[in-house]
Amino acid sequence: MSQLANIRSSLKRVKNPMVRERLLMVQAAYKEPLRDVSKTFNCTHGKVDYWKKRYETYGLRGLYTKPRSGRPPKMSEKQAMEIRRVVRKHDIKRGWRTSYIRSFIYKKTGVKYSVRQIIRISQSWGLSKIKPRPRYAFSRKEDREDFIKKTNGT
Repeated sequence: MSQLANIRSSLKRVKNPMVRERLLMVQAAYKEPLRDVSKTFNCTHGKVDYWKKRYETYGLRGLYTKPRSGRPPKMSEKQAMEIRRVVRKHDIKRGWRTSYIRSFIYKKTGVKYSVRQIIRISQSWGLSKIKPRPRYAFSRKEDREDFIKKTNGT
């Protein structure tokens, strides 16, 4: 079977839009010059040539994006689970401040994260950024009910 027939049959099966676009790019590269294909797909001719060579070398698997390892986490998974358990178990009325979580992580692991990274970590743990606020201690029940009626219960 020719390359174009392989590509046509693969196009019917592939669901991933990125791989599909790359496959269409390779298909067009077999029919037209690379520069014309690059104008059609709004990319450089080098990219078209790259995907064509990857397809020729590895077949359809070559058009998938390779996984990247990324930077390893500073604290281990076990440490993170332990800290998460303690933070989630903590008194919900008082809540946790970001700076408290940051210092708690530093005490337990010796790892110092930025405040923004602590917010990301706590959100990945399912914690909200908003701290619950206690009711005013000296408000009367009637005043609270009147306020709720005035604001239509919201």
